[in-house]
Amino acid sequence: MKIAMYGGTFNPPHLGHMAAAEACVQALGLDLLLLIPTRVPPHKILPEGSATPEQRLELCRIAAAQLKNCQASGLELEREGPSYTCDTLEELARQYPAAQLWLVVGTDMLLSFDHWREPKKIAGLCRLAAVSRNEGDRQVIWEKAAWLEKRFSIGVDVIDAPARPLSSTQVRERPNEENLHPAILEYLYQSGLYLPSLEDLRQAVKDRVSEKRYAHTLGCEKLAAQMAEKYGAPEYLARAAAILHDCTKGLSPKEQLTLAEKWNIIYHYDRDNLDLLIHADTGAETALREFHLPREGVEAIRTHTTGAEDMSALQKILYVADMCEETRNYPGVERLRALAVTDLDAAVTAAMERTVVFVRGQGREPYDATLRALAARKSGKI
Repeated sequence: MKIAMYGGTFNPPHLGHMAAAEACVQALGLDLLLLIPTRVPPHKILPEGSATPEQRLELCRIAAAQLKNCQASGLELEREGPSYTCDTLEELARQYPAAQLWLVVGTDMLLSFDHWREPKKIAGLCRLAAVSRNEGDRQVIWEKAAWLEKRFSIGVDVIDAPARPLSSTQVRERPNEENLHPAILEYLYQSGLYLPSLEDLRQAVKDRVSEKRYAHTLGCEKLAAQMAEKYGAPEYLARAAAILHDCTKGLSPKEQLTLAEKWNIIYHYDRDNLDLLIHADTGAETALREFHLPREGVEAIRTHTTGAEDMSALQKILYVADMCEETRNYPGVERLRALAVTDLDAAVTAAMERTVVFVRGQGREPYDATLRALAARKSGKI
């Protein structure tokens, strides 16, 4: 039986980790690869806001479920004190006495291997499977592998895998679909892990908008959370998008246009709609650039005033919640609130119809995107 240990903080396990694991399984013909999160890293302190050991184990379980011949193990979480690789390998050798063992290492780990705790002991228990993070690492990996084989008589297999130059620090700062598997992202959305705290977002918005606007923001957050639970959308994203959806509403039209120019925002609003709608675009960019909101939440903010033909559940939720949260008061709002928590698509259609009537009643023409989306809904195309 061929088994590899892949240890680390996994704070969080990202696409680089998963690519390395997949490459090792394939290249070595592994029967089992174990993702083993450390309890206490021996050589570094986990930064504030890190996942707990139990959360990191759960994240590893989620990652392992997406990979062939891969499992997560809480072996190091069962021991107190720092997690030393030599101890874990010794335990694995006891559990799998007939197995051939490998230890998966990245470039940095390989280069520092001779400074680890009991490298000779490790050499007697396993081979190394070295995976590079960057394309330029290959030569130094081969050189170090040759030195280690001579110095410690440890076999080193250099795994040919596409380099994924990701670091967990970068991923924590901006978790998104470019660096994390969708299943991992879903866990983060549900838990709020590595994402801005909702209280911090509330305070930031409170400092930027009027008291009346902030009351609307809290009402929108409350209804969006209720709708997220009803329709299976991530509650954190629903709340965060609702909190931030009007975050630039307090800016003047001139300030809005200055932001749009600064961030190269492309918009197609006519003169009648520009001042009323552009805050959705500047708010979306602020949510992305300043608060690092995941893309799904950003897009919900971008369409919360106009709607769109192709809307995610989160976009629909924010669009409706913005229009009928508890501080709103206009004829027909109670009917829309009832639809909001019983029939999401009917609520979106009703909200668009109400917008068209309201705007035309003011002597203006509704925005094209809203008219197209409403026409598509009425025709049954969406």
